[in-house]
Amino acid sequence: MKEFWILVLCILGVMALLAVMILRSNRNNKEEFLRRMGESWGKAPDGSYSREHIERLAAYGKYKSAGEPFFIDEITWKDLGMDRVFLRMNYTVSAPGEEYLLYLLRTPKLEEAPLWERDRLIGLFGENEKMRQAVQLILAQVPKASPVLAQRSIGERLQAVKEAKPIGQKKHYALCAAAVGSLFFMLAQPVCGFFLFLAVDCVNIADYYGGGDRRQVQERLSLFQSVKRMMAAGRLLERLAWDALASYAASLRQANENLQDFKKGSYWVSGKDNVSGGLEAVLADLIRMIFHVDLICYNRMLREIHRHGKDAERMLEVLGELDCAIAAASFREMLPVWSRPAFHGKMQIQAEGLYHPLVAHPVANDFCLEGGMLVTGSNASGKSTFLRNVAMNGILAQTIATCAAASYRAPMCRILTSMALSDNLARGESYFMAEIRSLKRILDAAGQEGFLLCMVDEVLRGTNTIERIAASSRILQSLRRENVFCFAATHDIELTYILENLYVNYHFGEEVRGKDVLFSYRLKKGRASSRNAIRLLEMTGYGEKIAEGARQAAREFEETGVWKTASD
Repeated sequence: MKEFWILVLCILGVMALLAVMILRSNRNNKEEFLRRMGESWGKAPDGSYSREHIERLAAYGKYKSAGEPFFIDEITWKDLGMDRVFLRMNYTVSAPGEEYLLYLLRTPKLEEAPLWERDRLIGLFGENEKMRQAVQLILAQVPKASPVLAQRSIGERLQAVKEAKPIGQKKHYALCAAAVGSLFFMLAQPVCGFFLFLAVDCVNIADYYGGGDRRQVQERLSLFQSVKRMMAAGRLLERLAWDALASYAASLRQANENLQDFKKGSYWVSGKDNVSGGLEAVLADLIRMIFHVDLICYNRMLREIHRHGKDAERMLEVLGELDCAIAAASFREMLPVWSRPAFHGKMQIQAEGLYHPLVAHPVANDFCLEGGMLVTGSNASGKSTFLRNVAMNGILAQTIATCAAASYRAPMCRILTSMALSDNLARGESYFMAEIRSLKRILDAAGQEGFLLCMVDEVLRGTNTIERIAASSRILQSLRRENVFCFAATHDIELTYILENLYVNYHFGEEVRGKDVLFSYRLKKGRASSRNAIRLLEMTGYGEKIAEGARQAAREFEETGVWKTASD
């Protein structure tokens, strides 16, 4: 009996020591987390994601967008480099946050009410550091997926789990019973029981990793961990009892109530999180390996997810919205100048000091447009960047109520572009075929109700000059409608004359100083009057013969309208 009490005291002493270490580790982790969040506030987030990882995160937004009135398509997303916008804005701390951020950027609002509620949240977190950090500590308990591991997003796994089947559990009950029995035997025979317990542990751990069931359900167990953590985060947010977040707490509370049966035993499928973690997580992992509690809980939790999957999705949405609001507040802090958009129902876009939010030293421009704009200018003068700037700010205005501008007034628009196309070799398409398909989708959208903001860069550049000018002039003519804002960039000065009654002409210019071409990147009214392509040939060492010959050929064509035959 004396040996028994010595063993009990040793176990209690070890448990007390572990408890102290866990509490200290948790406190240190929280302090380190808040320090990192404070240092990174208002700064571009560190790190980069692969395209494959971003696509996994985007899966949630793609299926959720099915019920949205408008969704930024792949062509527009790639044309504008919106992955870069996501990465610049991704100050989120949770898996729901970064998944929802991609969805948010793909679904510009076409109604003001939900946008202004989002703006309220953004402003709230931007002004109240204490509230922001308290919410971040809670959100961080639903950690992000590793960019290195090929792990599907929570949203994608929630869709996949609908097809999952139960597993056989008799073996896991038996192994768990053997582990529990060996513990009781150790109370009666400490030495023999200890070695028996070690032997049973080895068998159980070997089956846990090698038996096949865990590999089969590993992804679903990971999803259950995420759902359990979202539930815990929801309860913590409710305890904050802040009136400013009352509606969000109420939504989380309702979802939690519906998932109460899922919650039973859910602790045993939970793993390490971003804030607590440490020894507590190691002990929980050890218990799972020895007693198979996560595999025993699996079927019941799967059944509850099948019944209440919509509640899990709702939690993902609410937590994601809060995390995105904090990220947007940090993004606003990052911008040298920003403004809230003003929306109206008129056929007019008016911007002052509009600049590209991703350019290191941007040049701001003003314009007021009531229809179509045709932008001309030399190579590298800023035409394409300006078009991307306008479209990107349109998306930011309708997603986070934030513009990189001194002021921005416009109607709420659907946004489409046709700019950075390439040959689609997988579909056997040439550049020209890809381009006309891209333009056709814009023409189709122009016939729908509501305002359309479209960007077209170098219309039909994939074909010959005569047919390009003839066809592109008619396409742009067709896009000149009462509900369409069309911004088109071109090198074809002929279009500025053909369409001068339909489109306002603007241009970007340059100044040649010695062997340098200097660009101001200032938008100016009127068509471009200078060209720099031949000058660039000369400056990059093509030689006087080629450069002067090209210049002479261009002058002769302008005078006669006929290209002179080349000779030796």
